[in-house]
Amino acid sequence: AGRRTARRGGLLGAALRPELARPALIFAAITFATGVLQTFLPLAVHGAAAGLAAGSLFAQSLATPFTRWLSGRFADRYGTRPLLVPMALLTTAGAATLVWTGSPVAVIAGPALFGAGFGIAQTATLALMLGRVAPAEFGRVSALWNIAYDAGIGVGAVGFGAVVSVASYSGGFAVTAALLALTLVPIWVDRRAR
Repeated sequence: AGRRTARRGGLLGAALRPELARPALIFAAITFATGVLQTFLPLAVHGAAAGLAAGSLFAQSLATPFTRWLSGRFADRYGTRPLLVPMALLTTAGAATLVWTGSPVAVIAGPALFGAGFGIAQTATLALMLGRVAPAEFGRVSALWNIAYDAGIGVGAVGFGAVVSVASYSGGFAVTAALLALTLVPIWVDRRAR
């Protein structure tokens, strides 16, 4: 019945299916944090040692494709669901580490941890969603996943700006970490539902 609904309703129908909406929501929360890091981390460490902001974003850029590849190999052998909790913990830890924006170690380690979780998220959420539909629906599922990606990044940049306007960068990163920690709720719901 769910697949028939998705075919009639197109992209909206797919978005309203809980088994697809949960991974999309989880991924949107993670891309929200990606928008935060990429937009505001250079501003948060402004005036720090030269190259620190660039180094932090480079650490994220290295970690993301590496764990995307590793998680793909893991998923081929054991499935994607075991990847969801480590993904949430890594992204949460990465954002939480950035509360200490005055520490060069934290500014490098935080994005590296986050990037590792983000790479896993890209593999796990898309594979999970595709595994729940017939091949004829792969196009609309891919579109839903990409909307979660783009919307999360855009809302993250705007939303974090609103938070920083009334709080510090450290406070904003703490809020971002709390949001990422909340992804454990739909992960838990998804696990019970399946």
